[in-house]
Amino acid sequence: MDSKELLTVIATALTSITDPHYYEDERGFQGELYAQLRLREMALPAGALIREEYQKRLTEHGLRLRPDIIVHEPYDPVRHGGRNEGNHAAMELKRRATVGTAADAFTNLVAIIEALDYPLGVFINIDSPKTWAESVPEAHRARIVCLAVYLDGNGKPLVVRG
Repeated sequence: MDSKELLTVIATALTSITDPHYYEDERGFQGELYAQLRLREMALPAGALIREEYQKRLTEHGLRLRPDIIVHEPYDPVRHGGRNEGNHAAMELKRRATVGTAADAFTNLVAIIEALDYPLGVFINIDSPKTWAESVPEAHRARIVCLAVYLDGNGKPLVVRG
């Protein structure tokens, strides 16, 4: 599965989150996004799992971060030559991100995609039409996609890609 197809799955999951309650806090939204992605698991790469806040350990992964959601194939030394194989996407979520909180998320995404060779980093700004795409470090714009999701005046989820 290429990044474009995976982004389509993510955007479809985002547009399925219609209850305004989930837009009130980042943690609740994250849980519902995870649930919506699980409903679309068959559309994900073969063998891939969706994990929430999966701890990356310095000794095993070369960094100590906890991305909000990842799509990856669990490391198997029989199937993978290293921990950087089978990684598909790392996601960072922020609710109504500011320039500072978006910058922090981009710092995390850059560290994750570089250390673990994720082909795709996804920043999702919840309850806002602002993607902060202009704040992604220039050298990483090809691998980090910025999305914003919010409810319009009729309660319909809209996804903006930056």
